[in-house]
Amino acid sequence: MSLLHDDQVIIMSGGSTNLVFAKLIPSDLKATIYTYSLPIAMQLSQHPNIDLIFIGGKMQKNAMVTIGMDVIQVVSKIKADICFIGASSINIKQGLTEVGYEVSMVKKAMIEASDKVVSMFSSNKLNTKMPHVVCDLNQLDTIVTNLEPEDIRLEEYRKSGVFIL
Repeated sequence: MSLLHDDQVIIMSGGSTNLVFAKLIPSDLKATIYTYSLPIAMQLSQHPNIDLIFIGGKMQKNAMVTIGMDVIQVVSKIKADICFIGASSINIKQGLTEVGYEVSMVKKAMIEASDKVVSMFSSNKLNTKMPHVVCDLNQLDTIVTNLEPEDIRLEEYRKSGVFIL
């Protein structure tokens, strides 16, 4: 939670790791959070001090996220302090990749709109790849996983210059 501060503007993608993160946001945090994930929006709607903006658009029913140009246009007009991006896959060569083209485009827009980029994912996503590139590792400021930061499986990511929490 060291990445969160009062008065931040935050963008959150969908995914199970980000949903867990949303549940852990301290109740005294005062921030504005944009998300295109319905489960995350539902979770954050219970938070007493979050100004929540749900970004509407075409619903991708299997992931319960909105996608498409409407979402990208809204995200491109945000000036966020930080974004939290879930990852379907990450590897040293391609960076973050996604299974779906439209989700990859929304995540690219999130990165462009944010001063800091944090990718959160479970260790089973490490060293895997999907067909659509989201970003290179050098576009990530921080990686958060369920592994200890010193874990040998994160060595190449550490060497790339990404901070690991």
